[in-house]
Amino acid sequence: MSEIKAIIVDDEQHCIDALQAMLQKKCPEVTVLAGVNSVREARQLIDELQPDLVFLDVEMPHQNGFELLKLFDKVTFDVIFTTAYEQYALKAIKFNALDYLLKPFSVQELQEALRKFHERRMQKQDTAIAPLEVFLQNMKTLQQTNKKIALPTINGLVFMPVQNIVRCESTGNYTKIFFTDKKQLLVSKPLKEFEELLTDVDFFRVHNSHLINLQQMDSYLQGEGGFALMSDGTQVEVSRRRKAEFLKKAMHF
Repeated sequence: MSEIKAIIVDDEQHCIDALQAMLQKKCPEVTVLAGVNSVREARQLIDELQPDLVFLDVEMPHQNGFELLKLFDKVTFDVIFTTAYEQYALKAIKFNALDYLLKPFSVQELQEALRKFHERRMQKQDTAIAPLEVFLQNMKTLQQTNKKIALPTINGLVFMPVQNIVRCESTGNYTKIFFTDKKQLLVSKPLKEFEELLTDVDFFRVHNSHLINLQQMDSYLQGEGGFALMSDGTQVEVSRRRKAEFLKKAMHF
């Protein structure tokens, strides 16, 4: 197994020390080049040392881990996020198939994250779009007024304004996305991951198979669960179990 040059970024020194000790004892293929406590220090050292992998804490004072990544026009290293805040892991990180370790994590969890890193490294092709690049694009565009989402496809990325998505429909491990211009796109991600990414931008999962954009809902038809009538003319079933929460949220639109 080839050597991995790594940097640890965490505002808590005891977390850096614990991870470094774990790596030395259980993951000898990893050489820790440095451990730093701030985004400013991390940016400088990444430029100087050119690591293969960065263990990156998400929540830090002044600037968080996401803000570090935004400083790079092109990311030449892989990232394993380390965080005590589960909400981060459940949204953009997970959506883009990136690795994360939820503190406190075990040796087994660390080794599994490194195994995935090795697999990605072996399979990486120059023409492939790295998950981290998709993640960065989504982090940037979902914070803008005209929010966009980067959708990975066979041919590359499709950048689509969130407001142009009418609804998303589950098809096994894939999701079919329906747009306002009547076009459709099949993406190799399950609906749950779209739900986690888009809930904060006015989407609601009304059914196991359906996630809708509340901004694109024209009306609601009463029934046992009822139906959401969407701007593209489709009627989307609302499950009885989700009806009360759905109506509560829909009242704000």
